[in-house]
Amino acid sequence: MAIDRRVFLGFGVAGAVAAVHAYGAPAATASPSSPSSPSSLAAAPTRRFAIGVREYAWSRGNRRLTTRIFYPASGTPGGSPVVNAPIADGVFPVCEFSHGLGGNPESYAPLIRPLAEAGFVVPAPVFPTTSSGTSGNIQDVYNGNQSRDVSQVITNTLALATTAGDPFAGHLDTTVGVGVAGHSLGGMTTHGLLTAWPDSRIAAAVPFACVDMGNPSSAVKAKVLFVHGDQDPICQYSSARQAYGELPAPKAFLTHRGTGHDQYIWSGYNYTQTVATYVDWMRWSLYADTVARDRLAADATSNTSTTAWESDLTSAPTDPTSVVSLRARVNNQYVCAENAGADPLVANRASVGDWERFDLVDLGGGAVALRARVNGRYVCAENAGAGALVANRTAVGPWETFQLVRNSDGTVSLRAQVNGRYVSAGAGPLIADGTAIGPAQSFDLVNG
Repeated sequence: MAIDRRVFLGFGVAGAVAAVHAYGAPAATASPSSPSSPSSLAAAPTRRFAIGVREYAWSRGNRRLTTRIFYPASGTPGGSPVVNAPIADGVFPVCEFSHGLGGNPESYAPLIRPLAEAGFVVPAPVFPTTSSGTSGNIQDVYNGNQSRDVSQVITNTLALATTAGDPFAGHLDTTVGVGVAGHSLGGMTTHGLLTAWPDSRIAAAVPFACVDMGNPSSAVKAKVLFVHGDQDPICQYSSARQAYGELPAPKAFLTHRGTGHDQYIWSGYNYTQTVATYVDWMRWSLYADTVARDRLAADATSNTSTTAWESDLTSAPTDPTSVVSLRARVNNQYVCAENAGADPLVANRASVGDWERFDLVDLGGGAVALRARVNGRYVCAENAGAGALVANRTAVGPWETFQLVRNSDGTVSLRAQVNGRYVSAGAGPLIADGTAIGPAQSFDLVNG
């Protein structure tokens, strides 16, 4: 039987967050670190970060959206978030988090802090009608107000990347899309961004304990992980299962067996499985970390007696026509897999033939691989980008992974994951050595 998406949930005391994990850290006195260029992000961080937090007084119309942004900070990891701490060196993806009824960003520390520690910038709004100390107007979830609030927070956060004088300037990766997550009403707010109030910037989503908020929108191409207890008395498990069934891949569902509404998001029951799966989902989706993708099943089922894992991690091509050619703006010549891929790629052909056609393979989170049609081999940033690009690899790894950056003039650029440098074309072979985007790093993406 179909679930009625318009049934209002009976949120009471049990639907509110009971535990509060307050941040009482003092303000930092150190100077902010110098912003890094976008090319500094080469791969998912392998270290744990200290956490900073900054507060912004934003709004959407007459809706006040106080937002606390948690982020990787300089310093020793493991302590409480430090107010206005210097941002760690690097460029980091954005992953928003939405609290549940009666909650706030501090009460959801167990789900926010692990993301910041792992290398994500996490804006967490305080919703004006469903946070602690408010009347608890859940209508704002059903009428789309909270989903629209999140879109506004995403817009404001991404704008900080180019705001002169702001500490986040130069530290936000605005090219890979954004992540969204939330629990309970926050999970419903998150699912609303994939359905009734879509935001096409979303590349990854994790709704915890949500209900189905509508039909999937074709405008959103996101990897979606559902996390739910199968005995949830607040947000029915069957409704989340319906939402999961309606969404296209890539998607996954982590079920906590015999569990209610929120036990698995605190520090006790199955918390380890929850956080490991959730963080690795974001690492795969926003950092193109395929190692994180490959450990998802183990993350989720490290205690198989209390969890169940279901997934479809296949991806559709980035473009409806997966076969493409690349025309270099610097000389208006097509990129060729020279000598059927035996020699380095070079932009030297006036027309398109078999050697100039590539499969554009979507790896998720804006990451792609190029597979030469002429020999079926993947293009490699040879010697970690120190050598020329060659179509000579049979599998995809960090050296074969590129971020596809869509430029404002309609061209695209390719940033090698292995060294964070842009692919450059010129008189000689293509090489991943560009530190900024100019004509040599710009290509027309031609279908067919």
